[in-house]
Amino acid sequence: MIKVESLRKEINGREIFHDINLEVQDKDIVGIIGPSGTGKSLLLRCLMRLEQPSGGKIFYDDEEITAAGADIDKVHMKAGMVFQNFNLFNHMTVIENVMSGLVHLQNKNPDDAYADACRILNNVGMLGQAYRYPDSLSNGQKQRVAIARTLAMNPEVILMDEPTSSLDPMMRGEVESVIRMIADSGKTMVVVSHEMELIRQLCNKVVFLNNGTICEIGSPEKIFENPDKDATRRFARALRVLEFNIESKSFDFLGMQTTISEFAYRNAISKEIIDRLYAIMEELSQMVIIQPHAENKMNVTFEYNKKENSLDGIVLFSGTEFDEDDPAYFISWPIIKMRASEVSVERYKADGYVNKMTLKLK
Repeated sequence: MIKVESLRKEINGREIFHDINLEVQDKDIVGIIGPSGTGKSLLLRCLMRLEQPSGGKIFYDDEEITAAGADIDKVHMKAGMVFQNFNLFNHMTVIENVMSGLVHLQNKNPDDAYADACRILNNVGMLGQAYRYPDSLSNGQKQRVAIARTLAMNPEVILMDEPTSSLDPMMRGEVESVIRMIADSGKTMVVVSHEMELIRQLCNKVVFLNNGTICEIGSPEKIFENPDKDATRRFARALRVLEFNIESKSFDFLGMQTTISEFAYRNAISKEIIDRLYAIMEELSQMVIIQPHAENKMNVTFEYNKKENSLDGIVLFSGTEFDEDDPAYFISWPIIKMRASEVSVERYKADGYVNKMTLKLK
């Protein structure tokens, strides 16, 4: 139904995304996830031809809509968009907002448009508010009206840009119920959202957009439970990452302490866990780097899982093969074992490293 080939978009000389290749089949529900600023909303606007791509092609039913002279009005008849900020006409009542496209774009007579608008407003639970103005509605009600306005045009595909992001939990539930109703009707949809559970439950295909390109595409099960890329796993599970690459004794260890403190503050990590991390990093540095005559290196990665309130770490380090009875580890290793909830070491022969330590702090 929709095919995207090598799509690229620049704004003021800055590349927002590039090399986007994507197919949306009839009745697909495609979720697009990714960090803020990576171009998700802009991609939807390009699919609607509200923005002109800087390169690449977009096809609707084998017709290129990015070609010179493409009929944009025809695109807007095929696709409807639900915006994050509703985009309702504040000078019109609810029912006038829903009727507007039917009368002015589809040339329906007002009586038929009124009947269609009433039916659709009833479906989204907003018929009782038909004669109110948008400014008198809650955000959740506004979004349901915006969805009704899009549904009234009966588009082949509906694009949704963060449809629940400005809603409180109760309103979010109301709007998500309407979105699920649309999905159950068999409508083709492309949804941009930071609500991971909504994407997991709603979609049959998930696209992870990162650093301006598609990092990974797969089923919800694949993306959320067994992704191929670390970046996908970390984003889908809302993991926060702390990394250090220590290659010599001249490393800024004082700066490392500051970085850990800032990481703890940003992510509201408990003092108990961070105190354990401070101690472990100090002992690791002593054990691996600050040894007399040693020329070792160490790569440290910790992932914070807020839901489980835990830090999972992997430490790669060089030197001799780890032996807990080695006098060099006599003091530091028992302290690390005491501070970590779980810890183990195994051989690791790659990139100049010899050992791999796995830790968990809870």
